[in-house]
Amino acid sequence: MSTAAMITRDALSDFAGEIFSSMSRVDQRRWGEVYLRGLLVVEGKKSVRRISEDVLSIPAHQSLQQFINQSPWEWEPVRAHMARYVSKEETPKAWVLSRVAIPKRGERSVGVERRFLPEASRTVNCQIGLAVALAVPSGNLPVNWRLLMPAKWLTDSTLRESAYIPRDVRANPEWVDFVAMLDELEFQWDVCRVPVVADLRHLAEVPELVTELTDRGLDFSFEVDGSLEVLDTAGQRRPVRTVHAARGAFKGAGSALESLGRWCRQTSASCGHRDTMKVVSSLVTLPDNGRRPDGGQGLRVRLLTEVSPSGLAKHSWITNLREHRVDEIVALSRLAQRSKENMKAMENRFGLRDFEGRSYRGWHHHMTMVSAAYAFHRLADRALPTPPG
Repeated sequence: MSTAAMITRDALSDFAGEIFSSMSRVDQRRWGEVYLRGLLVVEGKKSVRRISEDVLSIPAHQSLQQFINQSPWEWEPVRAHMARYVSKEETPKAWVLSRVAIPKRGERSVGVERRFLPEASRTVNCQIGLAVALAVPSGNLPVNWRLLMPAKWLTDSTLRESAYIPRDVRANPEWVDFVAMLDELEFQWDVCRVPVVADLRHLAEVPELVTELTDRGLDFSFEVDGSLEVLDTAGQRRPVRTVHAARGAFKGAGSALESLGRWCRQTSASCGHRDTMKVVSSLVTLPDNGRRPDGGQGLRVRLLTEVSPSGLAKHSWITNLREHRVDEIVALSRLAQRSKENMKAMENRFGLRDFEGRSYRGWHHHMTMVSAAYAFHRLADRALPTPPG
């Protein structure tokens, strides 16, 4: 009996038919629907064996494993269809950049390496997945992925061949892969541009990323670490946490504010929270670290700082959205935090960590399927009240 005959035609079949339309073979599209359905309905670990048994009630795991790990279907067109589908169903408010650490045992899973994770404050043997999500009312739905590749996986011929890593894959800095994914989203998939937001407190190369996005004319708002340095009027570097953490900051601009910004505004931003936030805004210069050939000092950006009643900086954001209200920018920026909740849901309920293979192709196939399952789940339930995640 064919796999198509074992699956009842329903809304998921229609969804799968649309986003898998780029797959050239009928059997690929059928196995794609089986895997997608398994990610949605199988309880617990989403292993290939459990998916084949629960969805098809027959031992077809070898064929399903072949589809995920070896089958040559291209994941980029599937992601493009998914991005356009999401954009058609709900209007994106932002493109959200995020990353997820996927713990692994052993050293043979593609891209795995022991890394210190600033966000976890510990060293973990893991893969690092980078994602771009469309922030729509139903959630932040990842539509594009990169696997952050350590240099050893590309310079060691044995490792590279064992994971079937394509020749054109490079060990890029994180910000370079983010820019490449944004370019793909806009110029190859024809998704309308919206502001780019992210929590970049872990990223050292924030000026490099900001320079690239500025050159492309993209709007952005990024949460940054307090140690990120900006330039004062004398060209001296200072960490952003010192810019607005001045005594009496809400009573009048102190010397630190006057030296670093052309203007300063006291603002109360509710941003959907019960407690009113105290946010100070000013213009600062972000050094470009020598990337511009004209020798300019750097880029002028807007710095927003949430300040505690005692005057300490709690959160800081940089943005080129100079004409927007402060509460609008903070609300937009906080969409990055929603991505963390959505990624946790994808880990716990949709098999994000459950890829059993070791190949580069298999990893991208699996992450594409997980994203598709999550998008279907969120969009199918959009008419009903749903809990976070």
